[in-house]
Amino acid sequence: MRRARLGLTLPIGRNEPAVAYASRLAALNGCSSLWAFCSLVGLSALKLSRADPEELSRLSDLSGTVVADLARFSIRTNTRATRTLGGQIFPNKDIKIQTQYICPKCVLEAADDREWYHVPPDVFWYLDFVRTCPKHGLLLVPMPEQQVGWFPYDFTARLSQAQIGRETLIGLMTHAPTRVDEFSIASFSGNTDSTWLAGSSAYAVSRASERLGCIVEGFRSARQLSRQELARLADVGFEVLSNGPESLRRVLEELIAQRGRSSLRKTFGVFFHLMDGKMGDAIPMVRAVLRDVTLENFVIHPGDKLLGEVCTTRRFHTLTSASDLTGVHPVKLANVLRSAGLMAEISASDPIMIEAEPAEEMLRKLSSSVLTKDALSFLGLPWRHLMSLQDSGLIAPVNPACRGQYMYCLHELKHLRDAMCKSARVLSRESADLVPVYKAANQSVCSISEVVTLLTSGKLQDVGLVGGVQGFDAIRVDPAEVFEALPAYREVTDAMTREELLKHFGVCGKTLAFLLREGHFDEFRTRCRQSRKVRSYITISSVERFSGTYISLRNLAQEMQISARNLSYLIKGAGLYELPVPEKCRGRFFRREDVLSGNELTGLNSSNKTGGSL
Repeated sequence: MRRARLGLTLPIGRNEPAVAYASRLAALNGCSSLWAFCSLVGLSALKLSRADPEELSRLSDLSGTVVADLARFSIRTNTRATRTLGGQIFPNKDIKIQTQYICPKCVLEAADDREWYHVPPDVFWYLDFVRTCPKHGLLLVPMPEQQVGWFPYDFTARLSQAQIGRETLIGLMTHAPTRVDEFSIASFSGNTDSTWLAGSSAYAVSRASERLGCIVEGFRSARQLSRQELARLADVGFEVLSNGPESLRRVLEELIAQRGRSSLRKTFGVFFHLMDGKMGDAIPMVRAVLRDVTLENFVIHPGDKLLGEVCTTRRFHTLTSASDLTGVHPVKLANVLRSAGLMAEISASDPIMIEAEPAEEMLRKLSSSVLTKDALSFLGLPWRHLMSLQDSGLIAPVNPACRGQYMYCLHELKHLRDAMCKSARVLSRESADLVPVYKAANQSVCSISEVVTLLTSGKLQDVGLVGGVQGFDAIRVDPAEVFEALPAYREVTDAMTREELLKHFGVCGKTLAFLLREGHFDEFRTRCRQSRKVRSYITISSVERFSGTYISLRNLAQEMQISARNLSYLIKGAGLYELPVPEKCRGRFFRREDVLSGNELTGLNSSNKTGGSL
């Protein structure tokens, strides 16, 4: 049934709830309270406070106001503990019914009309987390209470009963920042699409800004702070949040640099506590940034729940967790990691943090590492042979810079042992043709490591294991096959020693050293067959290449069948250029084409052959 419209009505405020609008209508129509007005017109004040759809429809008929305008900023009951406004949910504790807040400037402007019902109270005056009036930039102050038993939502009657004077209102004016509350108004109105916080709850953004401002300013708690101080801190935090995720990340990293990484609660304080609770679900993008920064700077173990999510991967190790993983004593583990460059030198006050990814390989080796005596027993070889393998690079200790015993990765030792024994056949007894590795090395004039390299590469075909035991001492190889398989000795057959090269050209050692420094010959060093000493060899191919261009004075004299002294005089008189050898060196070299094609040398050679004399 459609009701008759009231004779006196008012326009609804921009952000006014239906129950506050009904309170002003009651005062306009001469009723002393909202209870009395509702009794006269057949409304329920309690249902109006809960934004009951039927009551809003009746109020629309009485005032001529559109139902959508009445319902837009009316607070609805969601559960026993929560309410909704503009689709956003917040706790009942943040609805200040008994102690409503007013803007002194708004009330003062209405007082000029001498009627309180001209004041359209914004819905945000009922919310505890909204602390300022965005219109005037003033701090909202509690309404003075001088009456008992009034209906909490009867705003106009309570304001009229308070009888606040002009001087009192002027004295209550306090300026405060309003950026957070401007965002709250825009959020309830749905006008925040341009920010990265769009879609977030106004209550969550306000509380997050407040807590973030507390940790930035160094406050450990927000409970004892005044509303003015909270408004200032909320503006500080909101300035960080409104600038985007990079701004928030930068502030969090600065806090870590200032306060260290000893504890999340100590570093991020009440802000972390807020994001770790249900509030973090209402503002997930802020919690995601906090979680990323936490994972990048703090030790979080796999399986731990961090900000609503379970961590599945490890980013950092502590010395204790790394010690538990590897079974190595923390002091020894720290020395190994420092020598490997995986853990920096830090002061005693800083927590030890080891990056898990770079240290993963080292920790894996340490987890299966054995000491030197255990490595010798596992491979079945004496200590001196183990050192030979280590010097050649076939085995690398996990802790090469240690001052005590070496530690070796058991997986690497097993891989080496399997590679040596992979092509071996089982020997029931000792064979005369096959000898132990160290004897084969002596007979082939090579090192233990060279024989092991041939075994692991598969170049030795005749390999046996005495009794089928996979151990270094049980391996038997053919020394002749070892000698033939060594690449260094195949090169020796096509090379000359320095002594042989000196006799070949008839020069001194200084001359040969000069030619080697100039790069005329290809030289390599390897062990001698007879003496087992490392000697220098020059490839025959490089000697032939050099001899095709140059010829020594001694060899030229032998070809021309004259004395070297007379030949040197003749060449000097002909003005032929020789290879620039230092003066103190014995032996000269000339270009073959110059000395063998000159007329003077040709005539000398022919006269010498016919019996002429010099």
